[in-house]
Amino acid sequence: MKQNSTKGLSEEDQFLQMATNAKKKAEEEKRKPPVPMPYVNPLSLMFQIEMQRQSPENTSDGTVLRQTFIGQETRHSTAPLRSLTRISLQEMQVRRRHEGKHLLCRIITPAVRLVSTTFAIEDPNGWAQVISVYNYPGTQYANERELETLLPVHSVIAIREPWAKMALASDHTHIRIDSPSDIIFLREGDELLANIRWSSGHRPCTILSRSASEWKSVGDKHFRENEYFPASVAYKRALEKQPSLTAARLNRSLALIKLELYDPALGELRVVLDNTDLPTHEKQKALYRSAQAHYGEGQYEEALKMYQKCLILDETLQEARSGVQLCEKRIAEQTTGSFDWNILCEETMFLGNEPDVANFVGPIKIAPLSHRGGGRGIVATRDIVAGELLLVAKPFAVANQGDNKSNAIIAVNFLTSKLNSSRNLEVLHQCVLKLSMGSDNIARDFFDLYAGNEAAHSSNILSHTEETRSIFARDIDSARIEAVCSLNWFGLNNNHTGLTNVRDINQAMFDLGCALYTLPSYFNHACASNANRVFFGSVMVLRASKGIAAGAEVTLSYCSAENPYQERKKVLPKWFPECDCSLCTEDRTAGPSRLSRRVSLTKQSESSEVGVKERFDIIQQLNASYAPTHGSFRPALAFAHLRMARELESMSQYTSNVPLLQRSIQHYIFALEAWEIKVIDGSVEGKNINMDSLPIARTVAPYSLEICGTICMAIFRAFSWLCEELRAEKWLRAAAWMESVTTGGDIHVLKLRHAKLITALDEQASSLLKKIGAGR
Repeated sequence: MKQNSTKGLSEEDQFLQMATNAKKKAEEEKRKPPVPMPYVNPLSLMFQIEMQRQSPENTSDGTVLRQTFIGQETRHSTAPLRSLTRISLQEMQVRRRHEGKHLLCRIITPAVRLVSTTFAIEDPNGWAQVISVYNYPGTQYANERELETLLPVHSVIAIREPWAKMALASDHTHIRIDSPSDIIFLREGDELLANIRWSSGHRPCTILSRSASEWKSVGDKHFRENEYFPASVAYKRALEKQPSLTAARLNRSLALIKLELYDPALGELRVVLDNTDLPTHEKQKALYRSAQAHYGEGQYEEALKMYQKCLILDETLQEARSGVQLCEKRIAEQTTGSFDWNILCEETMFLGNEPDVANFVGPIKIAPLSHRGGGRGIVATRDIVAGELLLVAKPFAVANQGDNKSNAIIAVNFLTSKLNSSRNLEVLHQCVLKLSMGSDNIARDFFDLYAGNEAAHSSNILSHTEETRSIFARDIDSARIEAVCSLNWFGLNNNHTGLTNVRDINQAMFDLGCALYTLPSYFNHACASNANRVFFGSVMVLRASKGIAAGAEVTLSYCSAENPYQERKKVLPKWFPECDCSLCTEDRTAGPSRLSRRVSLTKQSESSEVGVKERFDIIQQLNASYAPTHGSFRPALAFAHLRMARELESMSQYTSNVPLLQRSIQHYIFALEAWEIKVIDGSVEGKNINMDSLPIARTVAPYSLEICGTICMAIFRAFSWLCEELRAEKWLRAAAWMESVTTGGDIHVLKLRHAKLITALDEQASSLLKKIGAGR
């Protein structure tokens, strides 16, 4: 009897085992020879597709749970359709891509969205086959109505250089299409349809039979349901039949703006504004939407001009007046880096809203780096101090934590040997949409990102063909898009708290949102980085965590630096074999024995059963596990001191023991020092207090605001209980400084962040907090 090879494995290990098995099967398939395409009965295939539509596999909570793969071998065609010769299904072979050929066929079933978008086709000879389309824009969460607009039944299509394969997750044949630009919808009278006779007879096609006004009505219905991509397609088909239908063009521009496809929206609006006989109300609408599109692109000067033109037509238009004010604010942010951080913190971190801000680039630039093997990175253009603003970046594509989609998909990523979530796939689909229809500049920025050491830049990566321009702007290289996304997307995580092992880091993409950024993707990794990131919604803000000299590289940490060396080492191979930062170098110097001992001691320290004496012994041994030359960043030791401080604080409250509370403060201070914070005044008693300076140096921003800021607030609270008002004030100001160099916020944001702690303060501490707040 065959035993279950996954028995006893965790859920994640089971999925990773699945990835290994799937890779193995894919390699075995590549080694097998091509075989003739089998005949499939069209009626049987139609019944099969209908069953898939009617009987989805449901999970216990009612969502559809499915599995897919990222990073399989994929191809896309760049050949003009007219240069390809026709091939029939009967002439095709499985496990072969038919280069130089096109398959003429028509859709015979409604499309169904599983992991791919699936439908059945027939060729003129009556042979049928399953088509599996991956990455088709607008289909990831599409309902039946949307799919019917995007892929209408009986539409005649040509598939460029089709690839017949065995399905990786089952044993049936299908034609796999990874690039939506490989599908070309043919129109009535197309030369490729000359002398074509369909063995199954004539079938009416909605693309051909609907009038322009009917297609506009379809688009209007989709738009009212917030189904913007099918709406844009329906309006496009209306315009193909009647280019002068201005209402459809204006509506399409708005649908494209909703999709954040600003460049094609501006293209439609330019056509409208070129009409010299345009009625005033339509001209105003076109100008206002042009302003919206320029604003969305971050072209605030152009947006401002368009809003001003709207006001020339109607000076009472309040939306345009508000637009002018917003543009002026964004221009100031973009040019000076002046943001209202308090409002940003309050609206995003505590109310969960998405901010409306400009991108900003501070004293940094992209540069080639010889120590990175000739690769690129980010360097400082001048000397930078700790806490200085480096970058404010809006995402290229984002799937937020709160997104509630009906499909739950787990993706096994062949490129990284990791699991990806539905949010990763949502970002991938957004990238395909933007790249298939966006401007060349957007595509160039994306495709210039790192896609792996083996990825070669394609000379035709921005290639346009006559066929794809009707719906898509360019041929879509899905393989490169998957590679860029897999190696560059970020989990929307504001801090490292709780990410104590490699599994938690992988889980961040599942529990939090996911996004891809262009400029931030050029920051190389260092566990001991010199810059920190904070997310305001999906807007990434980067600040220097320590002083950076002009010309020096600016780095970010791709993983949690508090993790043990062996755990950090597991996370990084998809980017490079070994991290050369100071922390990793020091850990390698310590040697396996010390590192193993440190991990063991950390586990002991985490136990709630450990007493104070044992904790003290653990701290001594943890300190000895670091080599004498090791720097001051010692996270395992920091956590041990933190646990000791909380234990002593709890005991002191229970017994009203002042020396215990003072010892608690000392361990809080030791924890800060192990987080690389230089403490200038660590005194716990005495009258000689210098109120002109903070108790900490301003040379290093906190590794984690959630940890270090909370420690400062705990010290403030303890000194308040001890009636040490001046010392309490100093540590409160230290917490406020940490807030300012991490989020830009002041005491107002600090109070919001620590509302629970502040609520529990006594009257004297509350009075001190109000006093400092009034002086901000």
